[in-house]
Formats: sequence, C-alpha cells, structure tokens
Amino acid sequence: MATIIDPSISYIINNNLIKYHDLFIKCCHRTAEFPKGAILSRSGEPIPYMYFMLEGMVKVYTMNPSGYIRILGYHKSNTLFAMDGICGKQEPAVVTIESITPVKVLLVTWDDIIAMGNLDHSFPGAILRYYGTVFRLMCFDAETKSICDASARLAAFLCLYEKNIKENGVIRLTQDELASAVNASRVQIARICSDFKKRGFIACSRGSVTVLNYDELVKLSQYK
Repeated sequence: MATIIDPSISYIINNNLIKYHDLFIKCCHRTAEFPKGAILSRSGEPIPYMYFMLEGMVKVYTMNPSGYIRILGYHKSNTLFAMDGICGKQEPAVVTIESITPVKVLLVTWDDIIAMGNLDHSFPGAILRYYGTVFRLMCFDAETKSICDASARLAAFLCLYEKNIKENGVIRLTQDELASAVNASRVQIARICSDFKKRGFIACSRGSVTVLNYDELVKLSQYK
C-alpha cells in the first residue's frame, strides 16, 4: 500500500514566501483590493499581473464547457499566484482564480521580480523552489484524480485540508465545493459523506465538515 498523504504537499499554499514579504512591499508599489467572488485571473485570457497575497484567500480552478468546476488548490497570505504571468502578458491563463474572502494583494510584474532578484540574490532560488511546490501540487492532483476512487480522493483532500488549516478539524466547505475539489459529482460526495459519518470518521453540518478520525481517513486515502 502507498499513501497519498505527503507531508510536503498541501492544497492550501500559505506563507511560503513570508521571508520575502518586506521585499515584495519594497519593490511592488501597487496594491489592490477585491471583494469575495472576484475573478483575479480567468482561463483563456491574458494576465496583466501576478499577485502577492497580503490578506485573504483565493481558490484556483479549471472549468469545462458545461460549467463544471474542478478546484486545484488555495492560496493564502504571503504567496504568489497567477504565475502564468511569468510567461508574459500575451500568454493566456490556464486556470481561473477567484477570491473566496475579501482579499488585498500586491500587483506584481516581471520587472518587479527582476528587481527583487537584484536586491536579494537568494530570491530567484526561493521563487524556483516555490514554483516547484505549486507544480508538485498540480502533479499530485493529476495523480490522485487518475488512480484513486472517489472515497480515497475525498479522504485525502479532507486530511490535507485539515492538516494545513488547523481549525480543530472543521473544514468550511460545502458538499458542492468538496465535489469540485475531488473531481466527483455532488451525489457521489453526499453518499460518501454519509458513509464516513456512519463510520465515525466525520461529522457534517451546513457548509462544513468536521474531521473526527484523521488516522482512519489517512488509511482510506491509500491505494495499492
């Protein structure tokens, strides 16, 4: 059996670049604030800026022509997102990024990235490692969605989310959002949540799930 709960991987990217917070402030002089539900980057459209998160949280997802959303991950404070912008303003975004709380960000350009690298020679290496973290999450997502059944995918997501957020086991996502996160239907997730609840692994309430038995969920997330 192999586990897909990798301690180095989380759906929630948070504080990875906190060491360079002041450097971003120094070199990126434009801030912007967006309300909950704002689209900061849209798949298929050029990206005018990258964003450094000061406050709030965004979700990253793809959407098929039928409007089905598949969540890829989340960004919180002191992270850089909309990194498609590294490829230049002419290149369209691959994913869509939406605020799920009010957010405050720094607007980041390629020139800003160059300036930060010139001021702090450790910064380019940190950005490379950070990009690797994001890339590993995308590869992890592709792997788990292709080899695991829906129960294992949901168990893995609940474990990884709870491990990073640390809100006493409470995961403040609806079943629709959970379905999007693990590439399953709402009906599948309702059935699996009902099963997990009967087995004492989770408790469910409107708009949230509480992890009661983390270790058992880890076991369910394993594959042969």
